[in-house]
Amino acid sequence: MTGTNQPTFGLDNVSMLQGTLMGHPLWQYLASFIWILLSFMLAYVVDWLMTHVLRRLTAKTETDLDDKLLEILHKPVKLIVCLVVLSVGIHVFAWPDWVEKIISVLFSIMVAGTVVYVAMRMVDLLLGFVETRFLSGDTQLATMMLPVLGKTIKVFVVIIGVLTTAQYLGLPITSVLAGLGVGGVAVALAAQNTLANLFGSITILTDRPFRVGDRIQIEKYDGVVEQIGLRSTRIRTLEGHLVVIPNKIVADSAINNVSMRPNIRETFSLSLTYDTPAERVQEAVNILKEIFAAHPMTHDVIVFWKTYAAASLDIFVVYWCKTRDYREFARALQEINLEIKRRFDAAGLEFAFPTQTIYLRQENT
Repeated sequence: MTGTNQPTFGLDNVSMLQGTLMGHPLWQYLASFIWILLSFMLAYVVDWLMTHVLRRLTAKTETDLDDKLLEILHKPVKLIVCLVVLSVGIHVFAWPDWVEKIISVLFSIMVAGTVVYVAMRMVDLLLGFVETRFLSGDTQLATMMLPVLGKTIKVFVVIIGVLTTAQYLGLPITSVLAGLGVGGVAVALAAQNTLANLFGSITILTDRPFRVGDRIQIEKYDGVVEQIGLRSTRIRTLEGHLVVIPNKIVADSAINNVSMRPNIRETFSLSLTYDTPAERVQEAVNILKEIFAAHPMTHDVIVFWKTYAAASLDIFVVYWCKTRDYREFARALQEINLEIKRRFDAAGLEFAFPTQTIYLRQENT
């Protein structure tokens, strides 16, 4: 008699197989051997179908995603088919209850482990597809965000796999979850700064207020971003100092991304002496307009006589330089200043400097 009335291929009716070995009829051994052989044969057939028939179909598609998916699945599916058939055949024997329990647990763990392995491989496949399809031009986000996301998803996959298997095996997962909840609260309290920095890095990498190489102003610091890590962001200040700022602070702070400005705006004043006639002041304004109109890097220029200062007549200039790069701006600024000096010298226009006129009054005694 079999343990669970499994098919015995009619061997239990063969008289010559009614003898016993270690307390079990001979036909049970032969039936179990046939089940084992059948499991391997069926697994081989499934594997052949996936590696030959399905592979020909996937080869006709334009994407290689289905090819990679088939590569991931064919061995685990082969193993699961083999395990399922073996689990049926192994019950030909009338095992004691404790043996049945062990066999059931082992097969459940192997199947669950295989499913979890497939899920983790598919996570890698999915993230690889996302990187190739959507993040091919953003190496910073791809190299930092995707590994963290992949590990996080895999941890959840393992946890779900363990809990599902435990529930299937009848283990008291409610008490386990309660214990994990208490432990999770303790860990979260101990690592809240680390978690805050981690979520800060995720915010930076997804919102992207700046990238590596951008010049930013944050808090009291002004410099170029050298690295965006999982815990902190490194900035090289204009003075050459390396500043490490936790990502929690970066995510919560107002950030001025200097590199993202479309142009550089510049303002300055030119001071003429008080003895300059009005016509000559107008000439100075016209010279400045001509200089800026002729320079290829400037636009939206405003030049006007602004005010009577304490010791000078001040002409105010506002203009935009067509660049984001500070070195290019500095080069253009020097060219403009040199041309102003040449033109003003040629026109005989004198720059004012702070002066004081002192009147001496002599009283008769």
